[in-house]
Amino acid sequence: QRALRVLACTSLAHGAMHTLAPALRANRSLQSLELSSNMFSPSAAHLLAAALEGHDSLTRLCLDHNPILDHGAAALFAALPATRVESLSLAFTGAADGACAALGLALGSCSLRELNLTGNRISAKGAASLAAALSEDVSGLSGLCSLTLTANVLMDGEAACALAKALPAAPSLRSLALAGCNMDRKACSRLAASLPRSRGLTALDLSSNHFAEGADELAWVLPSCEALRELSLADCALGDEQADELLDALGGAGSLASLDLRWNRLTSGHAIGSDVRVDVAGQKGASAAERRAKEAAAKAAAGRGKKVYRPKWQRQMKGAAGGGSG
Repeated sequence: QRALRVLACTSLAHGAMHTLAPALRANRSLQSLELSSNMFSPSAAHLLAAALEGHDSLTRLCLDHNPILDHGAAALFAALPATRVESLSLAFTGAADGACAALGLALGSCSLRELNLTGNRISAKGAASLAAALSEDVSGLSGLCSLTLTANVLMDGEAACALAKALPAAPSLRSLALAGCNMDRKACSRLAASLPRSRGLTALDLSSNHFAEGADELAWVLPSCEALRELSLADCALGDEQADELLDALGGAGSLASLDLRWNRLTSGHAIGSDVRVDVAGQKGASAAERRAKEAAAKAAAGRGKKVYRPKWQRQMKGAAGGGSG
């Protein structure tokens, strides 16, 4: 007899969870449940959470684009220790800081490996709850391998700093996505301090954070990030100066296999594009004000004679020693 293992439903009728939840509770073969875009409410999420407890086979659950809000997401997270769910996606559901607090309590005693919280209302407080849970996982017992927090627009540099600080204490975490989370230069500094000490992180997505010069500090530590394989700095308002720093770092970053620099403001033909690991497609080009500033700087440099290029870190060290910029 054939058993149902994968079920995907969308646009279900209002109140459908009252029928689905009892059926799920009785089922013992389902492994993947896809329930995106069904307008499920927080009460529906509570019914589902109760039905999931003790389920023997379900390992993947997706509830994207359902308005279960913070209360509903918290109920699902609280139920995780009584389930075998390994992959959970709650993108665009209204999950917020309360859900993160519930997840923090459950993380050390559940099977969760992949979590997608894209497009929600998580702030620095929620990020701190997640960071605390990751920091407590020194032995890697929680097993969380992938955390996606893309497009949580209430997050900021403080939130990113908290997560960055937790990285060295999260050996199981392999992938972290913080795209479009309002990261600033200070958050880049915190990441730069943590990345070389991260034992497991292989993929980091920082795209659509317009920190510009913050990329310099990341570039300086790239040669020391032995685990990192993929880094996305797409749409981060990077210019030629940041590309120069990254190009200098790539020579010593032998473990890095992919660097995404699309949709920045690099000059056409910049040398970094010749590295096969780097994607520089779709550059936006400089604004009129930026072009004028660059032209003025070029004229000033011409008046002083030919300038010898030195990486920014060398210039800063020389300046700190009282020698001025090179």
